[in-house]
Amino acid sequence: MEQQVSVVAIEGDQVLVQGRRASACGKCAGQSSCSTMGSWVERVAELRVQNTLHARVGDQVLLDVPDSLLLKVSFQLYALPMLAFVFVGALIRALAVHMGWWQPDAIAALAGIAAVFGCYALIRARVAAGRNPLDARMIRVIQSADVCTNTGESVPSN
Repeated sequence: MEQQVSVVAIEGDQVLVQGRRASACGKCAGQSSCSTMGSWVERVAELRVQNTLHARVGDQVLLDVPDSLLLKVSFQLYALPMLAFVFVGALIRALAVHMGWWQPDAIAALAGIAAVFGCYALIRARVAAGRNPLDARMIRVIQSADVCTNTGESVPSN
């Protein structure tokens, strides 16, 4: 999947890019009246990417996001917490019934919810530590920040 984004900051050998999130609906004819997935709200995403093209703040760049990355992130954010909820809840319920605890279903539900929060905490810690790299990469600079958008002429940089 390719996405056009704007460079908003440079941080060492990486850039912080910002762009509109791609809609899941594919921009059909009924887009103006559709409320699927909150389409009436502009969704903006930020991402850090290696600055392989030496882009500058204000440049418009084209990113390539591999489909495998989207599947990986979807699994981590949706499937893994759901599986943790189900398995931890079932395990704790079986333990609670075996031990004769009071309200085994409520204990299991609370344990499942705690497992979901634990999954999200682990994901957040991996991202913060840089152990969950995103494979998005810059393809090309579409519009340089030092080109005038009205005339297309170069603007001297200071």
